[in-house]
Amino acid sequence: MPSKYEPSSIDTVSISSSVLLSLLRHTAEHHPALFSGALLGFDDEESLDITHAFPYPYPDQYEGGSFKSRSGGQYQRDLLESYKKLGYGVELQGWFQSSISGNFVTTQLIEGLAQQQLLNPNMFILVHNMSSIGQEVDLKALRLSPGFMSAYMDGRWKSKDLDKHEISYLSIFEQLEIDVQNQALVDLFLSNTSVPKTTESELKVLNLLSHSSSITHLLESLCGQVDSFNYDQNNFNYYQRQYSKESSKIQQWKQQRKYDNLERAKIGEKELDPEEWKSLFRLPVEPSRYNNLLQSHSINALADDVLKKCDEELQKSFVIKEKLTSA
Repeated sequence: MPSKYEPSSIDTVSISSSVLLSLLRHTAEHHPALFSGALLGFDDEESLDITHAFPYPYPDQYEGGSFKSRSGGQYQRDLLESYKKLGYGVELQGWFQSSISGNFVTTQLIEGLAQQQLLNPNMFILVHNMSSIGQEVDLKALRLSPGFMSAYMDGRWKSKDLDKHEISYLSIFEQLEIDVQNQALVDLFLSNTSVPKTTESELKVLNLLSHSSSITHLLESLCGQVDSFNYDQNNFNYYQRQYSKESSKIQQWKQQRKYDNLERAKIGEKELDPEEWKSLFRLPVEPSRYNNLLQSHSINALADDVLKKCDEELQKSFVIKEKLTSA
């Protein structure tokens, strides 16, 4: 492992429209099953060019499940070896992953991406949010932020370590701009810009209209993440209570020892060790905040998508009401 993380200077991903459409068709047709795959292409000093996308030949049990698996690694090596035999110089540049909103932030995915970014800072993941199926195409190109990578290299995830590296659940990732080649999808950008509405005929081509249970998936995922967050937060709250109790005992002991030494000084006796408390008391160890960090990010993303769905349903209700009252 390198001693210091060197962030990538590339903030744009260039993707062939044929690759993107193939990726979208594959993830949409297999929804709600989760699929991921390898993104191959070239990199230079200014952008990453993605020219090929190959799904893993099996669905994922959870987001990022294939990145660290032996079969997934072997599949990537076989792909690269095949292209080398054909005389192509493409290299692994990242992955794509279908997901339900913020559920893609799993320890497996983070671990796989972090390990690859240590080897190649340009590595990224292209996430297809399946909760928007039927309305729009929601894609994001993400890379772990320099602050998160620095904390990952330190391997410490206590509150003071998060403050040291200036990271929170909002700054786990940095988002890359996506440049889609060819005019057909040139307006598809994925940062904080809005994705233009797609016509119904175009949606049918991608088979994106046959799924109507996205709200149910969102709510189930949100409840699951909240349960995990509460379990982790309860452990942290217990630590804080124990820490407060022990700190109070230590302060009382210090005050008593200070008083005892003042009394001993009056009668000329030797001072007692004021640091003896270190061998008598043991402060509890703060639990890792790593899982809490990932869960908070997921909850934030899921909650945002639920609010968007609510807005859409409210708009539909108002339109229907207006039509009924005007009839």
